[in-house]
Amino acid sequence: RRERQVGIRERLSVVADYNMPIYGLNWKDDPAKAKLWLEQLGNPYVANGVDEIGTTAIDWGVYGAPETFLLSPEGIVLHKHIGPLNIQTWRNDFLPLMQGQGT
Repeated sequence: RRERQVGIRERLSVVADYNMPIYGLNWKDDPAKAKLWLEQLGNPYVANGVDEIGTTAIDWGVYGAPETFLLSPEGIVLHKHIGPLNIQTWRNDFLPLMQGQGT
């Protein structure tokens, strides 16, 4: 699990220079264990939702982790990326959409 946290931190560092709020979704994990895990290793998220049985993930069309969504200020999904987020994907897929939205 620590390796997964390092991977999450690396992906989040891609967006660190853009002063964007990042939200997490605790998907099918025990909430108490997930909270402890984030407390021990650092919590990079503004807020974390809990989806113990997977219904929220189904509503969002999630079928595997990690998945990253870019939302407009109005909450509209502008882009969905499946798989680890890297700087190339961030620059090619996310930044142009953000600039077009004035975010």
